[in-house]
Amino acid sequence: MLKSLALTALTVLTAWLLIPVFVLPPLAFYYGYQGYRRRHDGRTRTSVGAKILSSIPMLLAAAVFCFGIFLITTQYRA
Repeated sequence: MLKSLALTALTVLTAWLLIPVFVLPPLAFYYGYQGYRRRHDGRTRTSVGAKILSSIPMLLAAAVFCFGIFLITTQYRA
């Protein structure tokens, strides 16, 4: 889960390069999903709040990806 948050933060810092917007958020989402699946493997019952808390890195990566694409399409001038 920490890898996902680190990649998301790195995307925000290097968004001016354009390429990291397409690479880092999907990778951060993947690592967030791995952490979510590892934490909620089905053997133990977890509350809804714990599942929502564990899904925050995935949601943050998706939001940064959408925001980055939005900025590229509206603000980029070649």
